[in-house]
Amino acid sequence: MVLALAACGGGTSGGSAATKTPAATAAAESNPAFVKAQELFTTNKCISCHGIDLAGKVGPKTNLQKVGSRLSSEQIANKIKNGGGGMPVYKTTISEEEIGLLSEWLNSKK
Repeated sequence: MVLALAACGGGTSGGSAATKTPAATAAAESNPAFVKAQELFTTNKCISCHGIDLAGKVGPKTNLQKVGSRLSSEQIANKIKNGGGGMPVYKTTISEEEIGLLSEWLNSKK
């Protein structure tokens, strides 16, 4: 798997945010579940490896801008829960509900 959500250090983000239509951006910003997922992404320090714009900071495998076109929501949730390939385990750190919010939000990135 190529997904890695980890709190693995600081630095600046490489790359740029994916281009979205204003309607798609507005829809995402108005979805309370996606707003909560973005907050979780920040508070759990996922941006340390993935960047605030999801472009990745520690190699191409950490780029999540189009992760939803590569992995299903279930695959993303599994990676968050169980880690692997540089990704730490989060099943004891964040709740099942939070993992679900994160995986659905990331799966929308296509």
